[in-house]
Amino acid sequence: MPRYQFACPSCETTFEEKRTFSRSDEPAACPACDALTTDKVIGAAMFYAPGSAAKAMLDPKPALRAVPTAAHAGGCPCCSGRSGAAGGTVL
Repeated sequence: MPRYQFACPSCETTFEEKRTFSRSDEPAACPACDALTTDKVIGAAMFYAPGSAAKAMLDPKPALRAVPTAAHAGGCPCCSGRSGAAGGTVL
């Protein structure tokens, strides 16, 4: 069942309701002040279909460690395992 987000102009509360498509245009009562003058808020929709490109974005594989392409100085943080912050800890 789809979720719809509403905003109440009287008390500035935002809330969500689960409703069927057939009830999507009916007024929603504000849970804080019971006003029926709420507005439907248009938000971003999320879809997830297993095996699709969305799965790759939502369940990314662990990042591979980059291999340096050029030689660095002996004490550089990326090659020596040191933190980049001043006074960092040597691993």
